[in-house]
Amino acid sequence: MSAFAVSIEDKPGELARLCEAMASNGVNLLLCATTYSGGAVVAFIADDEAAAEDVLEAESVEYLMRPALTVRLENLPGAGAAAFRKLADAGVNVDLLLPVRISDDLFFAVICVDDEAVARTVLGDQVVAD
Repeated sequence: MSAFAVSIEDKPGELARLCEAMASNGVNLLLCATTYSGGAVVAFIADDEAAAEDVLEAESVEYLMRPALTVRLENLPGAGAAAFRKLADAGVNVDLLLPVRISDDLFFAVICVDDEAVARTVLGDQVVAD
């Protein structure tokens, strides 16, 4: 699985334009967006990565596509802190975190890291099998 990150302008309609382009090509997204200093970053996973890439290229949208892991954490105070401390202590940087499912008991997120092998080792069974 991969995660995408795209920069868009921080103005009305830009997120709608991206989502409409994906939808018109049958691509379903799970996304998260944030704004900063007049710009915006949209992070998402797509049910059809190749089609999502085609749409982004057709729309001339610059994007970054990175390998991603899905991690499972208990939905308790400190669970994220413990997992991210393990990664930090192992020298692994987390570049992206995209929440994908939250229940009363569990929190699932897609993360992009700079060393996937070490992250898998350090997090162990918290990494959801592909």
